[in-house]
Amino acid sequence: MLPDVNWAYANGRPILMTPGPTEIPFPVMHALAQPPQVQYDISFDEGVLEPLTFALREVFQTSSDIFLLPGSSRTAIEAAAVSIVEPGDAALVVTAGVFGNLMRDIMERVGAVVTEFPIAWGQPLDLDQLARDAKRVRPRVITLVHNETSTGTTYPAAEVGRIAREVGALYMLDTVSSLAGLDVPTDAWGVDLNMTGSHKCLAAPLGLALVSVSPAAWEAMERRKRKSGSYSYDLLGWKHLWMPRARGGHLADGAVRWQPLSIPTHLTAAMQAAVRLILEEGLQHRIRRHAIAAHAFRRGVEAMGLTMFPDPRGWSDTVSCVRVPSGIAAAAVVQRMRDCYGIFIGTGLGAIRPNTLRIGTMGLTASPQCVLPTISALELALRDLGYNTEPGVGIAAAQSVFVDATGTAKMAPKSAAADALEARAATSVSALAEAAST
Repeated sequence: MLPDVNWAYANGRPILMTPGPTEIPFPVMHALAQPPQVQYDISFDEGVLEPLTFALREVFQTSSDIFLLPGSSRTAIEAAAVSIVEPGDAALVVTAGVFGNLMRDIMERVGAVVTEFPIAWGQPLDLDQLARDAKRVRPRVITLVHNETSTGTTYPAAEVGRIAREVGALYMLDTVSSLAGLDVPTDAWGVDLNMTGSHKCLAAPLGLALVSVSPAAWEAMERRKRKSGSYSYDLLGWKHLWMPRARGGHLADGAVRWQPLSIPTHLTAAMQAAVRLILEEGLQHRIRRHAIAAHAFRRGVEAMGLTMFPDPRGWSDTVSCVRVPSGIAAAAVVQRMRDCYGIFIGTGLGAIRPNTLRIGTMGLTASPQCVLPTISALELALRDLGYNTEPGVGIAAAQSVFVDATGTAKMAPKSAAADALEARAATSVSALAEAAST
């Protein structure tokens, strides 16, 4: 008898459909192959790093300052926390999964007095109760994970921002698996510290943390009674050592800039290429693309008889969390898809790890080119493991979504705001192109 065919050999490596890291576009990979730069030279600070932070404002939809730090996305969270929280500060922390719990732990470690607002995993957030708790606690900080990666659930960040403003609290928002995939209007939502990472919807390599800092957050840092316990990750250091007075910093105009910690130049070049791709595509187009791809994936798995883990009101357009059929282990599905069909997905996390799968539609993978093979591999792997479903039914359902989206797409009249956004994005793309050529 001939052995089973291992279709994964044809790929050379698995296609990453995990909730992060995700696939990297070729121009971003090409940027990594450029010669090294000197991270402390003025040509890098003013010719690369600063133009990139300006361009990122369009992605964050903010006029606030943005900083890059070496590290993962949780580095961004910890840097924000250690910069604004002093021991004894009250913090109201929404916890709805693994990464909400991580936020709670970080806030406790920097000395906050945490009041936890727990949500059953995958279930909606009770905004009325949160508002009541906020009025009772009167926290200095309110934190939320916008898109809980462990459960594939998106939470109403705009409404939480409104609650934070009503009680005069700073608002820390984790957008690790949402920024550049979901709509995240930082300023409109009143976000003071928007914290994310490079390796998910931004579609750049793992290794950079990004934080936007509002004027209110700067004021909180300036008014600290004692300095932050961290030198490298104290965001105020950027204002003192790197930001010139012309930009609201403390550094004399024309003085030598000092990065509080050395920024990796290759990762910065890769991020520069990734942001250029985002702006060239258009942020609103990119958000719509993610929404269509996630909808197609959900339609596909539902046609196969599978169900989503979260409440439908919170379904995420960047991470889908799917229940596995009874009697089949999630880890077995992941292994079969990776080893035999060349598609790498993830299991759930925490208590739902044994019986859920997590699939990312982020950046490059929010497309028919990646979604359709993933549904096919999932169907094949499940059939191999004993789950019977009609062959091709998932592909047909997903394709119908892509067909409808393509056939009904029409150019809506542009608003003045949309024209202004495109003009700013075009300016940022030109600045990035000029920086990349130097």
